[in-house]
Amino acid sequence: MDHSKFELAAHYAIDLLQREMLPAFAYHNVDHTLEMVKACNRLADLEGIDEKSRRLLTVAAYFHDTGLTAVSSTDLEAFNAGRAIHEEKAVQIAQDFLSTCDFEEEELKTITRLIMATKWGYTPSDILEQIISDADMSSLGQATDSFMRSSNALREELRAFGIENEETEWYENQKELLETYTYHTASARNLFNGNRFVNSAAVQSHLDRLSR
Repeated sequence: MDHSKFELAAHYAIDLLQREMLPAFAYHNVDHTLEMVKACNRLADLEGIDEKSRRLLTVAAYFHDTGLTAVSSTDLEAFNAGRAIHEEKAVQIAQDFLSTCDFEEEELKTITRLIMATKWGYTPSDILEQIISDADMSSLGQATDSFMRSSNALREELRAFGIENEETEWYENQKELLETYTYHTASARNLFNGNRFVNSAAVQSHLDRLSR
């Protein structure tokens, strides 16, 4: 297998995010992408995914948020419009670049499918789609300090684009997400559910302090 094309893909995606992503994206940035790639690799290990499939999975992870680079201002209307189609835009970016790196048609189809599997509300149809979806939401199951940093970064990001969230409402919504989100793979449930429940309790404690 030609590993160089996968390395080129990773470098291109990270460079694009670093150069073109607005600083306002405090959560959907390079750090999130790298954490997601790490989670994809860990889950792929646990689920016994073969090397080629794992590499296609990680390429999709590297590119999955590149479509947000098309958001060029902090105008709320532009943000909402760009956010609604950023997976489709990421597919376009990935296909335009990867087609120049000797990726085969079937590989491009798989990467496209996996990028689209990160769209909110999508129901994964196979193990690779399940893994990338779980990896994208792995922050819910990280240690509490890490989860709270991610939560605050997302709130900061939304505020930068004009979406204000009153503190109590924000944490109530975060608690609901923590309590209702369901990981698709057994590996993700084993890895993340313990911390997910701990984080829900931590958010409730924060809400209790706010209500005093």
